[in-house]
Amino acid sequence: MKRLLLGEHRENLLTDLDLILKHWGYRVLAAYRQDRLNKLCRDTNPDLLIVNANWLSVGADPEILQTVTQCLENGASLIALKCPDQPCPIDLPHELLDVPIDVFQLFSAIQNHLEKHPRQNMRLALNLPGMVCRHHKCHLSEILSLSTRGLFMKTGFRMDQGEKFRIVLPLLGMKQELELTGRVLYCVHPDPKNNYQQGLGVEFIDLQPDNYRLLERYIENCFMEELSVQKVRCDWQTNTQAGAVPNMTLHLPALT
Repeated sequence: MKRLLLGEHRENLLTDLDLILKHWGYRVLAAYRQDRLNKLCRDTNPDLLIVNANWLSVGADPEILQTVTQCLENGASLIALKCPDQPCPIDLPHELLDVPIDVFQLFSAIQNHLEKHPRQNMRLALNLPGMVCRHHKCHLSEILSLSTRGLFMKTGFRMDQGEKFRIVLPLLGMKQELELTGRVLYCVHPDPKNNYQQGLGVEFIDLQPDNYRLLERYIENCFMEELSVQKVRCDWQTNTQAGAVPNMTLHLPALT
């Protein structure tokens, strides 16, 4: 499992990034103070550091600059979190990430730095009804995963690779729907190994900019709702063990 170190004094941003990265399956160690980040850098062998840009600027604490430099020499990558008052440039190889953070840009950056075969589009696992229209007939289907570039759906019928069709997606919670053109990329046929289910990997074609932005907003909203549920569950478990009343609110202002 890839290991990430977070160094950031903006508490809400640190908490939200920690939650998102763990949700994506990474091992994360977070530091609110520079001395804590220094210790984590010395005691671990991180694959990626995500650090407040001010902590890395020319003229910053020489100890943390030396420690981060050593991590980079050992093979780690570096993402710097932009600050509005960043005083000086960073004299280290890095990628600069804007704050507030765009979750899609964050996903792409993490994939490019950590994965051998990076995914360029964030996928959302869900159970969404859809309508497939082909040969002048419409059929119900179940959308199991969705990105801004395509989807995977479970069907009760077969389609051919390369076949084009229309698909209607209800954007639940937004009181809107999208009608898009899809093309079958691959087919999953019934087999004992997949419990005799069949499905289709579909790419969107001729996706208009307005529909792309609407789809992106829907995916982001669903992702944030999923994180909110996870955050409430974690807070409940933590505070219940401590005998305190849990905070039921997830703060994500840095990610909008």
